[in-house]
Amino acid sequence: MELSPFEVSELISAKKLGILSDEGETKLDHWRSSSAQHEELFQSLVSNNTYEQDVDWAFSLPVHEVIEKAKNKITFERPNRFHLIIKKYGVAIAACAIGTLFIFLWYLQFNHTSLRIVPGSFRASIQLEDGKSIQLPVEKKYFNISEDLKKITSNNPLKQEKKLIISTPKGGQYQILLPDGSAVRLNAASTLIFPEEFDPKQRTVKLTGEAFFEISKIKNRDGTAVPFFVQCNEQEIQVLGTKFNVSSYSEDKSTVTTLMEGSVKINYNSTVKKEAIILKPNEQAISTLGQNTYKREVDNQSDIAWTKDQFEFVAEPLESVMVKLARWYDFDFEFIDQKLKKVKIEGIIPRYASAEDLFKLLSKASNANFIVEKSKVKIN
Repeated sequence: MELSPFEVSELISAKKLGILSDEGETKLDHWRSSSAQHEELFQSLVSNNTYEQDVDWAFSLPVHEVIEKAKNKITFERPNRFHLIIKKYGVAIAACAIGTLFIFLWYLQFNHTSLRIVPGSFRASIQLEDGKSIQLPVEKKYFNISEDLKKITSNNPLKQEKKLIISTPKGGQYQILLPDGSAVRLNAASTLIFPEEFDPKQRTVKLTGEAFFEISKIKNRDGTAVPFFVQCNEQEIQVLGTKFNVSSYSEDKSTVTTLMEGSVKINYNSTVKKEAIILKPNEQAISTLGQNTYKREVDNQSDIAWTKDQFEFVAEPLESVMVKLARWYDFDFEFIDQKLKKVKIEGIIPRYASAEDLFKLLSKASNANFIVEKSKVKIN
């Protein structure tokens, strides 16, 4: 259910005062994770930690002008009562003042944040076996399957036959600690499917999108290693304990596997016969549907730059650069000048750069103009 501005301001007030209930925390997390604009607005509202400054700012507002603008933009019903239960009179006054402030801020900033392109944040959802979808906590930034799943489901003990789906939207990323202790960091617009509990003989997950894996080494009773498999597109990556990155977006032409530590073996399940490939550190396999896979040596730091909150481009076509940026900043783009698609981009861009700084940097690197119209970028 969509929250009204009054409900949002009420929840943020309680959050700032430290009296938000668990139910309220869940509602606020869901609202924050529903869009990058919501998260940016939340951060801007809670960044000021003193109530005195909140109140001073509120009284400095052109109240009548703000209210009139609000009436023209949004229609809603005022709640019958203020739901926060506050015992101390002084805190109640502060809460009301902050709540009013947040409502005013909502209207003042809503038009700007809804039209701005902003960097992504930690946002993801988990879908349970019964189809129920739950937004994961935005402040925690990671989800421990063995511990945290028990808090949101009655499944105890966890079962191998039950599948879980963790997804990040465009403009989102998240970290997951799998049942075996392996760590996975999901990039934007990505999905990972895996069981609540792994089979003792082998561990298998299915990936769409991009993820960085750090696989735990586990041995059977006889001393042999328990293999770990990552399925994506037409290939299956087998690992025993290693660090590697896989980019396998459905809209991309190729699946790219880059190895940092250990070794991996890539098997193929396609109509075109392909030999298995074994990667060593600093090697990369690029597989395209219906074509042969090729292997090359790489400086793997550019491929995992996203895990360090950076974009690193090495002679990369502007079209490919825009695809990656659009996933993280959640915007659409169009090339007015088609020749610009092939312009090579070199450089490092902070992953949390503002859209204004982002397009200034790209403009210098490509000699192109970037025209932002709401959430769409035109390049000419």
